[in-house]
Amino acid sequence: MNDDENGDGGGTGDGSDRGGSVRDRPDRDDGSDDESRIRVDPSASEPEHGPNGGGRSASESPSEPSGSSPRLTAGGPDPGPNAVRNWSALLVALAVVSFVTAAATVATHDDPLPVAGVTVLGVAFLAIAFVGRARAPWLLEGLDAARIEHRRYVWFATGLFAFGILVGVALLLAGVNLLELLMELLEEGLFPEFEDEEFELTATFFIVNNSQPFVLSIIGALSLGVLTAVIMLFNGIIVGNVVAAIVGVTGFDYVIVGLAPHGIFELAALFIAAGVGFRLLYRLAERVLGRRDTFLGKPYVLRTLAFVGFAWLLLVLAAFVEAYVTPELLEMLFAERLEAIDDETGMP
Repeated sequence: MNDDENGDGGGTGDGSDRGGSVRDRPDRDDGSDDESRIRVDPSASEPEHGPNGGGRSASESPSEPSGSSPRLTAGGPDPGPNAVRNWSALLVALAVVSFVTAAATVATHDDPLPVAGVTVLGVAFLAIAFVGRARAPWLLEGLDAARIEHRRYVWFATGLFAFGILVGVALLLAGVNLLELLMELLEEGLFPEFEDEEFELTATFFIVNNSQPFVLSIIGALSLGVLTAVIMLFNGIIVGNVVAAIVGVTGFDYVIVGLAPHGIFELAALFIAAGVGFRLLYRLAERVLGRRDTFLGKPYVLRTLAFVGFAWLLLVLAAFVEAYVTPELLEMLFAERLEAIDDETGMP
């Protein structure tokens, strides 16, 4: 009896254990299969549509490189393959120019304020280069995308400026000397600040004055580009006419030294600003004609603001060079020539 009971009990226990384990095993297998499908199926079957397709956008694709961000490049041209390296090198070069300007300012001026200002500017260029290279490559990629997107419009602005130079030279050949007109206006006291004995051409003066056409060139898009075009043409006419007049008195080398050190940064900044203005106008025209879904998307605004910010830093660097480096170069290289010209013509 006991053996039978034990046998039955043992058999029942063993059987139930084995049966239970046999029955439970398929359940666990089914559950693991379900879990496997839950993990795999959505990612395998989810379509990767564009921004208007209702699915995952290309910028959200799992294949997106780590460390990149779609915020600046989405909807725009692809940055160049060496964008991060090239922009890092450019920013470091601008930092070096800033530090050299600071050193030159220390050697020729007692005021520590401009030295501190241009040094901070150099540190800012280095910081952008380091952060963009090591931590946020998407920032430099966004700058490159903005450069590519605005390239044609920047060249168009450059062409308008060059055409203005030709007009200015033609006016001088026709007998219109804007330099003489400017000297007459100064003698009549039209610009009283220049008559102040304590007045100095500081970096702040150039930053304030050059920022005005910089900003107007961008918002000139509101005038359908007319204001932007006028600014480029007018500045070209002034530069062409005045430079041609000065070349006849001081020589071509004097003009090169007097304009090139700061002009390369100042003109680049103004051309970028005008290019942004023309690009805004073009995007507006595309929106009106139905060729574009939105006029100003967030990615475009972000990368364009970054591009404009970079251009304004160029304008600031140009102001420091123009105020504290260019005059010293002219004095060092052309002091005797300027004295001779002053004795003959009375021109400064």
